[in-house]
Amino acid sequence: MSRRALTTAVTLACLMGVLVLMALWGVKAATAPIPSDSGTSTKKPGCASEDQKVAKYVRRGDVTVSVYNSGETSGRAQRTMDLLEQAGFKVGEVKNAPAGLRADRATVYSTKTDDPAAELVARALGKATQVVHTDEDLGPGVDVVIGDKFKRLDAKAPKRLPLPEPVVTCG
Repeated sequence: MSRRALTTAVTLACLMGVLVLMALWGVKAATAPIPSDSGTSTKKPGCASEDQKVAKYVRRGDVTVSVYNSGETSGRAQRTMDLLEQAGFKVGEVKNAPAGLRADRATVYSTKTDDPAAELVARALGKATQVVHTDEDLGPGVDVVIGDKFKRLDAKAPKRLPLPEPVVTCG
C-alpha cells in the first residue's frame, strides 16, 4: 500500500471515530431528562439567586412619562413634565398632542390593560384622571394628554402601588 493510501485510510478512520463519538454524545443529550424548576416562580433562568431582585411595588422612579399638550396654552406640557419630574417620575417625551387627541384636564393612555404604572401616574394627576387603554403608543413610557384645565398634581397621591404579581429581574 502506498504512503498516500495509508494516510487517507488513517484519516478516514479517525474521522469515523469522531463521527461515532459525536453521534453518541448527541443521542445522550437528546434523551437526557429536562431539569425541573422545582416549583419556584421567583427563579429567573440564567440568573443566580443572589443576583435576583423581586419587586412587589411600582414606584414613581420606575415609571417614565411622556406628556402631550392638547390645549391652547403654550408650554403646558413642559410645565406638567417638570411637576411630574419633581414628583419622582422619569422624563419621557414632551410635545403637542397629535391631531384629534383631546383632554379637558388630563387623560392617561397605556398600551397595557390593568397597568399599575399608568394607574400611579393617573393618581398623581388627580382622582378624576382616567386611564384609557390604546393600541397606539405615543412615546416612551406612560402617555399623558393634558388640556387647559389641568393645574397641578395631587399632593396626597401615592408614591407607589402594589404590583398584581411580584416581578423578578436580574441585577
